[in-house]
Amino acid sequence: MIRQASRQAGFTLVEMMVGLVIMTVVALALVGGTLVGYRTISVEARTIAANQAVSNASLALVRDLSSATTVATGTISPGAGTLAVTYGSPLTTVTYSINAGKNLLRTVGASTSVAGRGMQTLTIAVGNPTCYMTVTMTPSAVGAVASTLNVTQRAGAQGCV
Repeated sequence: MIRQASRQAGFTLVEMMVGLVIMTVVALALVGGTLVGYRTISVEARTIAANQAVSNASLALVRDLSSATTVATGTISPGAGTLAVTYGSPLTTVTYSINAGKNLLRTVGASTSVAGRGMQTLTIAVGNPTCYMTVTMTPSAVGAVASTLNVTQRAGAQGCV
């Protein structure tokens, strides 16, 4: 009788374990890379949102403050306080407030518009001399830093030259 050599098909237990370890290392590397990318994109998105909030709000504020004849100073935050600016002939009063949705609202008469979104606080202080104001805006984005603007009034307003 001739004995046939039996051939086995498949993997040994050692080969299966080595393959499983390699697959685990590759999967962990992919997950780690994905998490780093996600965090980077999240930080960038928050930074862009904060910069956009300050940029949009500063457009209206600079226009109003540079022509102001009277300015209410202080700090406003979501749902707390308002700041009023008066300018022009006839006199126009613009009121700024921050609503619960962290939108900087600009109200002229009965018309309210959003001057900037994502604002935590807004502070207006009169400088020395009184011909300029310091405006500090703090965006609500996590990790965002406050931006400070020095706004000079136009010639003629409050006797500024």
